[in-house]
Amino acid sequence: MSLANANCWLNINKPVGFSSAKVVAIVKRLTKAKKVGHGGTLDPFASGVLPVALNKATKTSQNMMDATKQYAFTIAFGEFRDTDDCEGKVVATSSNRASAWQIMQILPKFIGKITQQPSKFSALKINGKRAYKLARAGVEFTTPSREITIFSLQMLSYEVDSASFVVECSKGTYVRTLAYDICCTLNICGFVSKLTRTKVGDFILTESINNILDLKFDCCISKL
Repeated sequence: MSLANANCWLNINKPVGFSSAKVVAIVKRLTKAKKVGHGGTLDPFASGVLPVALNKATKTSQNMMDATKQYAFTIAFGEFRDTDDCEGKVVATSSNRASAWQIMQILPKFIGKITQQPSKFSALKINGKRAYKLARAGVEFTTPSREITIFSLQMLSYEVDSASFVVECSKGTYVRTLAYDICCTLNICGFVSKLTRTKVGDFILTESINNILDLKFDCCISKL
């Protein structure tokens, strides 16, 4: 099936190490579509559902960005990193650890409408410039707080030095910030060592295109 003139969304499983912009560029080259965009940035270190719009579908990008999202993530305990993920520099360490029971006790505090202050290493724009670029340049600034909604938050597994979770949340939620806030509440250090977006709206990971070079699966396409 030719996608050059198709007006549709593709459910792409973004690989670790690829930026969202790189995935868009690859899809544009392979499909030869005139317009290609995505429905919400996913960090390079993360994997999972990246909705990619072709042609007229790009006009509905905001609807996709506004959709409820689900993530699976792992927090590694013992270090705080400046980016709050595995790619950052270590800025603090601690031998403190929380038990599974202690973690489960504080999770309800993060369910519902909560306020987050995104990391300085986020893609937010500060005076027209990306926050992470300013942070890497050593510029002093503060990211504005925002209200987001956590619909559900569960711990899936626990070990002394790490724990895995699944969260369903509103647009604008930063999982790295959520992990940081969880650790601060527990008086421990931690960072996101693994992050996978498992759902965006009706797009789910199990029905995504796992090989970005293979765009022939009709089940992964949602037409307008």
